[in-house]
Amino acid sequence: MTTASRAYVSRLAGLTVFDPNGDRVGKVRDVVIALRVGTATPRVLGIVVEVVARRRIFIPMGRVTAVDPGAVMLASGTLNLKRFEQRGGETLVLGELLDRTVRIVESGKPAHVVDAGIEQTRTGDWVLSRVAVQEPGRLGRRGQLHQLSWDEVEGLALPRPVRARRR
Repeated sequence: MTTASRAYVSRLAGLTVFDPNGDRVGKVRDVVIALRVGTATPRVLGIVVEVVARRRIFIPMGRVTAVDPGAVMLASGTLNLKRFEQRGGETLVLGELLDRTVRIVESGKPAHVVDAGIEQTRTGDWVLSRVAVQEPGRLGRRGQLHQLSWDEVEGLALPRPVRARRR
């Protein structure tokens, strides 16, 4: 079994999630991230997993031990079955980030987000480091596809806070 240190979110969707004993827990439905201000890469908070009866739960990324091409493995079989509720400051990659219009910094051209790559850092945290974008094509054709780092696109990060001036 090979463990990936980078995975694209669209390929994670639908993967089976297993506990350490090899028992099936559910299927990955989305990835939850926390956007940051400026060009800082967003932190991956966890995954949304659909368990029995179409109930969606949240599993923190710290509980994920392996992301393989065919499965996601968890550190323990203990789960919080409370229904997933999105909090303020959280963004669903598949539900909210894909199909957004962004601008490629280098060329200034508009593009649409078609996928996002998450990557494990040396400290064990996961971040959203890569963005796959597609430029609009001409005459109904698909445009050029680019795989860029997070800081090479504009329009996804949180706006910088405006500070009040003191008199």
